[in-house]
Order: sequence, then structure tokens, then C-alpha cells
Amino acid sequence: MPDPIEKAGSTEKPESTWKSLVCIGNLTIDEAVHGGVPSEPAMGGDAAYAALAARRILRDVTMLAPVGNDLPATVLDQLSAAGIAIDDLPERDLPTVRNTVTYHDDGSRTWAMHDDDAHFDALSVYPADVPGSVLDADGIVLSAMSLESQLALTPWLRQNSEAALYLDLQEDYLQGNREALLAIVAVCDVFLPSEIEAVALAETTDLERAARFLAGLGPSVVVIKRADKGSLVLQNDVVTLVPSTLVDAVDSTGAGDAFCGAFAAAHLLSGDAVEAANRGSEAARVAISDFGIAGLLRLSAEVRP
Repeated sequence: MPDPIEKAGSTEKPESTWKSLVCIGNLTIDEAVHGGVPSEPAMGGDAAYAALAARRILRDVTMLAPVGNDLPATVLDQLSAAGIAIDDLPERDLPTVRNTVTYHDDGSRTWAMHDDDAHFDALSVYPADVPGSVLDADGIVLSAMSLESQLALTPWLRQNSEAALYLDLQEDYLQGNREALLAIVAVCDVFLPSEIEAVALAETTDLERAARFLAGLGPSVVVIKRADKGSLVLQNDVVTLVPSTLVDAVDSTGAGDAFCGAFAAAHLLSGDAVEAANRGSEAARVAISDFGIAGLLRLSAEVRP
């Protein structure tokens, strides 16, 4: 199915593409290690991956992520040129978060931050960073940030905005925080955990049972991301397995974030979670085709009106 924004040459632009989405998260500089071989550092960050993926589908996409004092100005220029609204980005007098992501033969990966958790937390989004315009959006993607920021921001957004909340977490802070994380799952509209996160939070390896348990907390849709195995979607009490197309990955770092951004954009338009999961898989394939956000930037230049 063609992207709605690809119809921009028409004088009749689909009104539905003007749904608004805000992607909240971090900006990072990442180095991927495959087979013991490190890549060149590349610009990344879950907020950028999600926003670029969403922009393939929606016209009105905003990114909200703190900006470090050493972030190359060209990065924000590229995001703006791709059609991402980057107004009111909070600034921090701290260096940009840097990560080394090591991929293992069993398909797992290990994240190593070059700085400490306090630095990562300082470069995450808190309620004080959120401008009023964000609260008026149709949808908000809450990408994985520090545990403290997500625990503060998610319920605050629920209380102060009618936007559909799309929640993503990270595996690193699962241990010892299950009850606190379940509490924020309960206030989101769509929960998009990885398979590891779903299993840990639901305390079962049966993914259908896990999805039903998580949906029972409050979300109307649960999507369990399974990397190259596709995703499991639960909507309206129906479970659907959505396959993914296997491709050779150059850099898998932002696949899940791109999935979430495209999923949220498509879901806002149609309400169909299975269709949205397919759009998410398409975006993930683009994201892993190059290092960092380069693949999504390249494609956005091709399809942006």
C-alpha cells in the first residue's frame, strides 16, 4: 500500500494524513559491533528513528528530545529537512548520550553507555520539558528513556492529554521494577514491548498469554515485537501473528524504534493494529538498511512532499 504522503502531487490531500504525532525520547550517537567489528559512530536515538518512520505516513510529526551541547547542528538540519518539527527542543549543557551496541550470535544484544545512568536520565524527557502544543497532539509515542523519566512522564501525560499514548520500554531496567512498569502500562493506550519485555512483565513464555495479561491492565492494543520473527498483535481480543520479511541488516539498532513510530502513525489513521504492524515492519526494514538514521533519512527525502 502506498504511503499517503506519496499522494502529495494531488490537489486533494487526504485530510486523515493531518493527524498529529509527537515522538518523545532520546538522541544518541551509537556504535554497532557485529562479529566483533565496530562500525563508525552514527547518529541515532529512539526519538529520531520513530519520528522519521512516522513521517513516511503522517505529515504532522514532531520530535521531542533533549539536545546535548555537542550534537552536530547538521543532525537537526537533516531532521527538519525530512519534515520533522523540531521546535522547542530542550537543551542540556551535557554531551550527547553515546552507546556501543554489541550484537551476539544468538540474536541478543548488549548496550553499553559511555556515561552513567544519571547522564542518560538528564538527557531524557520530563514533564517540565513538554510544551503545551504536545498535549494537543492526536498521538504520542513514548520511547524508552531512563526509568525515572518514563515513570514520571507517562502518568503525567495521561492526566494532562487526551492523546493516544503508545508506550515502549527498554530491557535494561526490567529487573526489580516490574510493579512500577506495570503501573505505567496500565495507563497507555497501546503497549509495544519486545518479546523479552513481554515475557518478563507477564511472567510467562506463552506470548499470547503475555499479551492478554498486559491488555488486561488497560491498553486496548498490545503488540509484542519479535525482531526477525515479526510481531504478535492483540486487538479486540483477537491475536494475529504478523510476519516480517528477512533482510540483511547493516545496523539493527533502531529497528524497534522505527517500528513503533510507523505503527503509531498508521494506527492513528486507520485504527487497524495489524495493518499498522505491517507498516511498522516496513519501516524497520528501512532502518536496518544503513547505519544510524541514514536509511530513514534517505527514504524520507524520496517520499516527502
